[in-house]
Amino acid sequence: MSFFSNKTKSRLWITALVITTALSGCLWFSTVSSAKTVQDSQWNLQQDYQFGNVLTIDGIEDNLSGLTYHPQSGHLYGVLNNPEQIVVISKTGELLRTIDLIGFSDTESIDYVKDNIFIVGEERLQTISFITIDDQTTQIHYQDVKTIAVSSPEKENKGLEGIAISQQHGLFMVREKPSRILHFSLSNDKDESQFDAMRNLRLDVGDFSGLTLLNEGSEQKLLVLSDESYSLHVIDLLGQERSRVRLG
Repeated sequence: MSFFSNKTKSRLWITALVITTALSGCLWFSTVSSAKTVQDSQWNLQQDYQFGNVLTIDGIEDNLSGLTYHPQSGHLYGVLNNPEQIVVISKTGELLRTIDLIGFSDTESIDYVKDNIFIVGEERLQTISFITIDDQTTQIHYQDVKTIAVSSPEKENKGLEGIAISQQHGLFMVREKPSRILHFSLSNDKDESQFDAMRNLRLDVGDFSGLTLLNEGSEQKLLVLSDESYSLHVIDLLGQERSRVRLG
């Protein structure tokens, strides 16, 4: 028996994934205490949310930097930035396997694309790599994957902190400081000007540290985490902040 609809459970997981990018070695799960939220379809963070149920992940001491959900397996795929690894975690917080990223540097973010394909972001190099993971994968070598440079390399550790892929619009990314939302088209015929307002958005936050894509029917939005400001923000692709919630 389920207390939440499938749509609501999906929302809870997405919220949990973004919150986790600010933590090291822990999972935070979100529960909804208002029945109204189950029926709400606007991703309104002003509803009554409660955050809790911290699970320590045995085997991960530090540097769990990004997390995404793999629907085919029902597992969470996380990325560590030191050592550079991908970790597969059950929904109950059990570490199932580790995959070494050979030749990668400062891997801060990960997102699921489709089938067994994921993208991984390197913060300082500001690159996005497309990788394939199957049940037998134990290592991934940098020279064997397709990599896109979305910007010039950074000397300081304030570059790409979160990535999300849209089949319709391409890559969205958040830069840590100064806090910016970035877009990179995967098609040459896309009109980049449609995202100008989003790229120019300035929020009163200390940083951006996590990102995921929200699907609302035919409309897509971004759920952005600020670690330093302890806040989550829903932002539409027109650059308007739709709602926010403080986490601490």
